[in-house]
Amino acid sequence: MKKTVTLLVLLISTLTNAQTIQNRINYNNQNLFLNGVNLAWFNFAADIGRENANYDQFADFFLTLHDNGGNAVRWWLHTNGTTSPEFNSQGYVISPGKTSIADLKKVLDLAWEREIGLKLCLWSFDMMRLNLNSTALNRNTKMLTDTSYTNAYIRNALIPMVEALKEHPAIIAWEIFNEPEGMSNEFGWNDIKRVPMSAIQRFVNLCAGAIHRTDPKAKVTNGSWSFQASTDVTTLAKFSVEEYISSLTELEKRTIEREFAQKYSIEYSAKEIIKKFAGVNAANKNYYRDDRLIEAGGDPDGKLDFYSVHYYDWDGSKHSPFNKVASTWQLDKPLVMAEFHMKNTLGVPKDRLYDILMSNGYAGALAWSWTDNATSQKNDMLAGVKSLWDKYRADVDLAGIAGDFPLVSITSPKNNEKFADNSAITITADASDPDGIITNVAFYYNVGTTHTKIIETNKIPYSAIWKPTANGEYKVYAIATDDRGNQRYSSKITITYGTPAFTKLEAERTQRTGSDISIKSEASASGGAFVDLKNDGTITWSFTNNSAAGAYDLVFGYRLAYDTPKGQFIDVNGVRVGELMFDGIANTWLEKSYNVNLNQGANTLTLTKSWGWMHIDYLSVPTVVVTSVNETEALPSKFSLEQNYPNPFNPETTISYVIPSAVSNLKDFSSTSSSRNDNVHVTLKVYDVLGREVATLVNEVQQPGIYRVKFTINNKHSLLSTHYSSLSSAVYFYRLTAGNFIQTKKMMVVK
Repeated sequence: MKKTVTLLVLLISTLTNAQTIQNRINYNNQNLFLNGVNLAWFNFAADIGRENANYDQFADFFLTLHDNGGNAVRWWLHTNGTTSPEFNSQGYVISPGKTSIADLKKVLDLAWEREIGLKLCLWSFDMMRLNLNSTALNRNTKMLTDTSYTNAYIRNALIPMVEALKEHPAIIAWEIFNEPEGMSNEFGWNDIKRVPMSAIQRFVNLCAGAIHRTDPKAKVTNGSWSFQASTDVTTLAKFSVEEYISSLTELEKRTIEREFAQKYSIEYSAKEIIKKFAGVNAANKNYYRDDRLIEAGGDPDGKLDFYSVHYYDWDGSKHSPFNKVASTWQLDKPLVMAEFHMKNTLGVPKDRLYDILMSNGYAGALAWSWTDNATSQKNDMLAGVKSLWDKYRADVDLAGIAGDFPLVSITSPKNNEKFADNSAITITADASDPDGIITNVAFYYNVGTTHTKIIETNKIPYSAIWKPTANGEYKVYAIATDDRGNQRYSSKITITYGTPAFTKLEAERTQRTGSDISIKSEASASGGAFVDLKNDGTITWSFTNNSAAGAYDLVFGYRLAYDTPKGQFIDVNGVRVGELMFDGIANTWLEKSYNVNLNQGANTLTLTKSWGWMHIDYLSVPTVVVTSVNETEALPSKFSLEQNYPNPFNPETTISYVIPSAVSNLKDFSSTSSSRNDNVHVTLKVYDVLGREVATLVNEVQQPGIYRVKFTINNKHSLLSTHYSSLSSAVYFYRLTAGNFIQTKKMMVVK
């Protein structure tokens, strides 16, 4: 997209750059409407502060937004404190993190090269989730509530970051929190440890003051969850929670519940959600007003430069920016709508959301989010951004350094094409430049984080002949450079050369912990079974004799059976390396690649529940990593009867159960009594709703193990002919009895 600024726009910008305009943000000596999206992360809580950050994904994302006329991105940094900043053993912050400043500078440089500004969000209410390890939760609590710990963060992490990046042209603002109300006594969510809003106000005040003194030109904001905490205007007088809930259809209620759970990884009923946002017995209050922040923290410089508020339609029409103009809220600073779903909203078509926010006097529109596509889709977000570029270019055109970027694409070979051993591969690319000329095209391949140039050429047609030195899977791409020095990366294609050696490590045959994790049988799963990770659990793969230390692409097999996407924590050799977002089509077996650094010799990889609620099938690793595998049928320490799958079913379902080893409530059913063993008499029976026995599936002594039993409704040999020759559509019950253990579950036949 052409990004040339007219003389008139520059003149207007020069005349007004010192003014505060309520419906614009002063940035880059321009008064701009922030036109963009939330990233919000590529690796949850781990985009900065860890080695081997993948900068290419940032470059590609920024360029895509640039091409559609965007100028702003909201990006999360520390988030929950598990990767950055760095803490000592007493819980005090001692640095921003090993590579945090270098990571920030690199990403900011990439953004500015593509004329994109960043709104840098430091922390989120996720820092107080109860599923964090106790060390992280305790030190985060101290940082919020104890001034000495707050000042350690400000002195040793925040100020060094702001000082190092002072006046970087890509910084729009520093944002202190994402939705801190979610961890407050006054508004907080379930499964979140809470602190008073006064502690949050104090933290905002002290951080904002430090930023303003370190970089007097820097702007500070805070991402509030709702106008309920960001205005003193009362909106509840004529609002009835009960009437609103009764006006919703069941589908609308379920949609609210699904979207809320997806956004926050917290389960609430529609009624509970609406009551939360209605405020129940409390009117709105602007906790972030200048005088209230200063009163809480005592720093006269600790004020916001503009407001950032979030809106989702479960908050109802009373707080909707799509049917209320910005002046409704009677705020004395510009107001950015920094989160909203890109969907039809309370009668407003999704293709008009960006336009309406600008027309209603807001200072920016940032849809949620690029990496969370359960509700908002990337194409819809880009269309919204592009609509403002087409209609209001002078208000959104960031006068940066870029000009037009060249265009480039790989034309041959095709994505996922396979080649025989020892064959030569011809790679070709198309390249052009809208406002200049192409000076060269370079071809690359990468394995893991290692990128290798094949050839660079300035001859048309742009092509290269390449013969890989080893079998395996390769990513191939081209980089075109124009006469301004602007570069664009093509989309990567994947090719397979020869037969790469990979080994699947089945999730059900490795070490597991947790109270809400189980094995399920299913023919479509690799190995005939998978692990159902719900609200608690870990899966650990162990392998030895890795031939060489380095970065490796590992592949997870998974299915999003409950919702999409889902994020889970990844630890390598006991160190958390990030949160992997599993996305894609629901109820389909998928694969997700993740690049990790492994040691020579022995390694462990642990997947720990963050969002939970998904199926894990296997971890596929290069065979060179896994010459010896610790993959055993690790038995849980207690009995369990799993939910049958599929359910409802017709004509066949599978019931799984576990007989543990070395447990105290097992009777000795062996033929001798000379020594104790763990064999146990097991029955598995099916009953109808009247309690009549329908079928006996198991009646025998069994050893400890994981058992999977198929039940077919028209199998006359398994049904008791006294009552049934086949089963009709109805609810049935199946009961496992093993020693002193008895458990019953419900299943449904649907014909």
